[in-house]
Formats: sequence, C-alpha cells, structure tokens
Amino acid sequence: MKKSVTIFFLAMIPSIATMFLLVEFFPYTGLGRIVSIPVTLFLNITFFILLLNFTRNLKSRAFKCLFWIAAILLSILLAVVVYPQEYLPSVLSQLWDLIFS
Repeated sequence: MKKSVTIFFLAMIPSIATMFLLVEFFPYTGLGRIVSIPVTLFLNITFFILLLNFTRNLKSRAFKCLFWIAAILLSILLAVVVYPQEYLPSVLSQLWDLIFS
C-alpha cells in the first residue's frame, strides 16, 4: 500500500509541474483556468488510480514501467490540451509554432 501511494504521488509531480508552468507562461485564460485546473487534476487522479489497479496484477516490471511512462506523458498532454486560452491560439498550437518555426 505504501509503495502504491508513493508511485501515485511521483506520477502526479510532472502533471502538477506542467500546470504551474502553464499558469506562468500562458496567463491569458480568462475564467477558464478556474474550471480547467480542477478538471485536469480530477482526470489525472482518476487515470492514475485506475492505472494503479491495472498494473498491480502485472508481473513484469518492464511492462509496469512502460505503462507508467506512457501514463505520465499522457497526463502532461492532457494538462496542455485542456488548458484554455482566451483570445490566442491554443497552447498546443503555440508550442508547436515555437518549436518548429
């Protein structure tokens, strides 16, 4: 039980850090941030709890690690996609333009 709680909190760190960075670098959200941050946290918590239940029955450590890496990347992507912008393009398109332009 203690190991599962530790894994859960370690998996939540990248998502929460992403939300802090989004608040810092993309401030033009209007009131959408009031809704998007709790929704993102709820979805990530639910997703990680379901993943904990799923990976508990797996024997292979490699598959467990692979599932957790994929889940953390998906939680970061979810945080970026759900984050609103008031009048600018979405965060994902702004990041895409920043990286590839």
